[in-house]
Amino acid sequence: MSAEYIAENEASLLEELLSVRDRFCNEKGVCHAHECPEGLAVLRLCPGMTLEAWEILAERHGLNDWMTVPLDRDMAPHLIHVQSVLQELSYKTEHDPLTGLSNRRVFERTLDQEIERTRRSKTPLTLAILDLDNFKKINDTWGHLKGDEVLIDFADLLSQNSRRYDLVARIGGEEFAIILSGVGLVKAKQLLERLLDKIRGLTFTKPGSNETFSVTCSAGISCFKGMVDVEMHELIGKADKALYDAKKAGKDQVCSADILDFETVTKETLVHANEKKFLFTGN
Repeated sequence: MSAEYIAENEASLLEELLSVRDRFCNEKGVCHAHECPEGLAVLRLCPGMTLEAWEILAERHGLNDWMTVPLDRDMAPHLIHVQSVLQELSYKTEHDPLTGLSNRRVFERTLDQEIERTRRSKTPLTLAILDLDNFKKINDTWGHLKGDEVLIDFADLLSQNSRRYDLVARIGGEEFAIILSGVGLVKAKQLLERLLDKIRGLTFTKPGSNETFSVTCSAGISCFKGMVDVEMHELIGKADKALYDAKKAGKDQVCSADILDFETVTKETLVHANEKKFLFTGN
């Protein structure tokens, strides 16, 4: 029945629905129900339409933002359909569409939560930021499709070699991050060194050839142990600076920043020492 209905009605129904969308949803101030205290739903009766047929049409023509209401009393299939659409939308807002990793939005939210957890529990938290070396050259030499393949395989390797409770995210073009909860600086550096070694083993076939090429990655890590107040941007900034140091030192390596807690304590100790010196010597 679904195939027959689609074959007979798809063209005319699609023309009508898209014209309604163009008329109402492309005008300023229309189709923004969440901003309007009042609103009206416009219904269109589709005799013979089944939920299965609608799902096919919606997927084919991008109509998943339209809601269906049954004429019979069985609401369950339609509610399940709405739920699945909402779940899909939720997933898309939190994941990178190319690699399937968490996106920057989830990364920042999780990092903020982990900083607060570390502040309360005094257990270490390490942030690693990784960047593929010379990635622009891959795109320029072998094309963006090959570049996408590199990003996907790289992301898969990161996921497969991380702990279940670590967060792996794509936070930029070729920039990725791993939040390592409960891991100190020394252990984190060992983990990253092993990870970089596995990345060196990735191989890709050059387009139109049997030849292969490999990739390398640089990483910067920063650590927080919960002994001082630290903001998220400080932890990210330290990891970014360590990543820059790794690139500057020749790439394909891990560099670590000083532990934020110790750095802050050292500064405070120097301030107290200078105050004492002034009190006793006047200098």
